[in-house]
Amino acid sequence: MDDRSIATHQKKLEQSFGQPGAYDLEQCLRELEQLKEQGGKQQMMEDVIRAVTHAKNAQAQLANAGDESATNAFAEAYRALDQVIESYSNIDNDPV
Repeated sequence: MDDRSIATHQKKLEQSFGQPGAYDLEQCLRELEQLKEQGGKQQMMEDVIRAVTHAKNAQAQLANAGDESATNAFAEAYRALDQVIESYSNIDNDPV
């Protein structure tokens, strides 16, 4: 697993935030599950998958109302993906 594959999912999340429903976060989740099975950092990947699931569930709410909780779900997923990217691009940053 590398940071480029995670960055692709982060880009899909950004696009989904900008156009809720236009991008399939379910496919993104399936691919993240596959990445989790391929590599380490299991807890981090589970956290990412949980955050992206919340964003997927908030898509309709974001499209209809654009409320703060839906926006927060996407922000949480974005930050989680960003942490994974940082973790894979800088291997010395893992907490002890």
